This record gives sequence, C-alpha cells and structure tokens, in this order.
Amino acid sequence: MRGLRTCIMALGVLAMTEPAMAQESNDSVQVELARLRARLDSLQRVIEGLVRAARDTAAAGDELARLRAAARTAAQETAPPPVEQQSRTRNLSALNPEISVTGDIVGSYADPPGAPGTVTGTPREFEFSFQSALDPYTRTKIFLTREEDFPVAGLPEDTVESPTDGMVVEEAYLYWVGLPGGLGLKLGKFRQEIGLYNRWHTHALFEVERPLATRVFLGEEGLAQTGASLQLPSLTLGPATQTLTLEATTAGNEALFDGGGGLSYLGRLTTFWEAGNGIYFQLGTAGVVGTNDESDLASRLLEIDAQFRWAPPNRALYTDFQLKGEWYFAQREVAGVSTGARGGYGQFNLRFGRRWVLGTRVDWVDPYDPAPNLFQIAPSLSWWQSEWVRLRVQYMFLRPQQSAGSHNVLFQVVWAMGPHKHETY
Repeated sequence: MRGLRTCIMALGVLAMTEPAMAQESNDSVQVELARLRARLDSLQRVIEGLVRAARDTAAAGDELARLRAAARTAAQETAPPPVEQQSRTRNLSALNPEISVTGDIVGSYADPPGAPGTVTGTPREFEFSFQSALDPYTRTKIFLTREEDFPVAGLPEDTVESPTDGMVVEEAYLYWVGLPGGLGLKLGKFRQEIGLYNRWHTHALFEVERPLATRVFLGEEGLAQTGASLQLPSLTLGPATQTLTLEATTAGNEALFDGGGGLSYLGRLTTFWEAGNGIYFQLGTAGVVGTNDESDLASRLLEIDAQFRWAPPNRALYTDFQLKGEWYFAQREVAGVSTGARGGYGQFNLRFGRRWVLGTRVDWVDPYDPAPNLFQIAPSLSWWQSEWVRLRVQYMFLRPQQSAGSHNVLFQVVWAMGPHKHETY
C-alpha cells in the first residue's frame, strides 16, 4: 500500500514538470529565431550599402571617361601641327669621321759580319685613320701613312723595295654593305686579298717586320693597288665554308709590275672550318697575273697558305695558340726571258696570359736571280702594357746563301689612340 502511494505521487510530479519543460524549450527557440532575424537584417543592410557604392563608382568612372574624351577633343582642336623629330647622329658622323692615330718606333742593335755593331732608332710609321658611315649602305676608310725605311743588317741591297718616303695614301676606299645576294663590293685603293698578312697594317703584325717572302715578292708595303674587289657569297659544304674574292686593279706594285702601266687580276679562294670546341682550320690559295706594258713585263704569282688556331672559348683572352705558314711561286717574263722565284715562312704564336705573346717565325726565300737565297729566324716576345700600348723585343738571325749570318736585336713600341686603335686592317 505504501509503495502504491509512492508511485502515484511520482506520476503526479512528472505530470506537473512536463508542461514547464515544454514552455522553456519554446522560449529558447523564439530567442534563437529573433537573434538570426537580427543578423539577417544586418547583412541585408550591408549588401544594400555595397550595391549603392558600386553604382556610385560606375557613375564616377563614366563621368571621368566623358571628361577625358572632352579634353582630348579640345586638345586636338587647339594643338599646333606636329613637328617631325629626327636624329642628327648620322649627319654628325658625316661631318666628323672617326679619327685614329698610330705610332710605331723601332730601336735596333745590328751586328753585321765584318763591321762594327751599330745602334739606331727609327720612327718607322705614323698612321692616320679616317672612317665614316656615309649612308645606310656605304662605308669609307682612309689611311694616311708616313713611313721611313727600316734597315736590316745583312739583307742584300735591292732584294726588297724600300717604302715610299713622306706621307702616302696607304688605303682609301668605299665599301658597300647589305648588297643583294650577300655580295661585298669595294672600290678605291686597298690592300689586296693575298696571303694571311697582306691585309694587315704593319703596326698590327705579330713581328716587327713582314715575312721575307712577302717583302721580296710584294714589296715592303705589300700588295696595295687601285681598283675593285668583289666578294661572292660564302658557300657552306659540309663542315667547311668557302669564300671567293675577285679583284681587278691597276698594275702599280713595284715588286711585281715595276711601277705599273697595265692591269692586274687577283682571285682568292678561302676554306674555313671549325674542327672542335675552339679549334679552327683555314686553307687558302690566291693567284695574281698582270702586265706592265711600258717595260714589256708580265708577272704571275701563286700563293698557298694554311692556318691552325686553338682558342678555348672561356679562355680566349688568356690562351691562344696559332700555327700558320705561306708559300709563294713567282714568275716574271721580260722581253721573252722568264725568271722564277719561290719562298715562304712558318710561324707560331702563343698567348700566355692576357698581356704576353711569344712567337717565332722562320723564313726561306729563293729570290729572282742573281740575288742569293735567304734564311732568317726571328723569335719575339710582346707585352701589352694596356690596350693602347704594346712593347716588343725581337731577335733576328739573317744569313744569305754562302755568307756569314748577321744578328739584329730590335725593340719596338707601338701606341694608338682613337676609336679604332690597333686595327688589323
């Protein structure tokens, strides 16, 4: 009985608690809904504010675009006509060509056989260079040179033509660039395409003087005549590149044509190829024919040359080895009487370091009769004080056939100034 009473009381308490809990849950839901409704209203107000700001920005942009368009229209209506701007650089170049000057002084100690030793100093050459771009298609180079005879002990007289005294025009020519088909054209007086060194000016040589063979067959100043030179487009056959040059000039060279009076013709074929990383080969051959009508002289000259060079691409300023040589066959015919001559040289040069160059050249020449055969060896050491100044010491042993040899010690200073200092050609 007592337990039944307890159960009835518990059921009564539960019945009284359930409505209270339901009421409490309903109140919580109402509170949460009110809170969410407030947040939604707040977000809606923010979005409406962003939309109004976007409309205002677009309107401002349209107004700015209208103002800019109006300003451009007003400027075009009131601005003066445009003034054409052009560079005066080419005109200045035409009025003021690029000018360079090179000096070359040689001191020597000579010990000829049977005579006391002598010490001399010779201002051998001063060269003035004028270069200019005349227009987009044409360039010009003019070289004026004052050169003095540089005596070499032991060299027989009349074996080599002496240079012209006083100021002379060494080269003066026009050349065209960008011609159709890759052609190259040159007109004027120029050093011709024969051998490895004829194009080079004297101050740019690896030794103090030119090889004996070129001095005997081409003269002290080399083969430089007046006419036209045409270089045909290069042709690539396999790994090699072929270049052909044809030249027609007046026969004015003293050594070959005794001063001129007719025409001379030259053809040169050069083959060049790269055999490896920094390894290069070159083979060339050239032929010259011409006449001197006044003295009934006909001359023919055949030249063959070869060159090997090794210059590591990442060390070319510090390491450069060159091995080269030339050989000449010459024939002169005067009044039906023909005489021949031959000769050549071999040479190596090694650059070790940026400033030092060591070299040696060996010459052998069998000149026109009755001059004797000549043998010469000439080691040299060059030091570049800077890119403007070069100093060189050279020893020469020269021995004519069946004669005692002579010794020469030379000291050379070459300096240059201007945009084309120490230009090779």
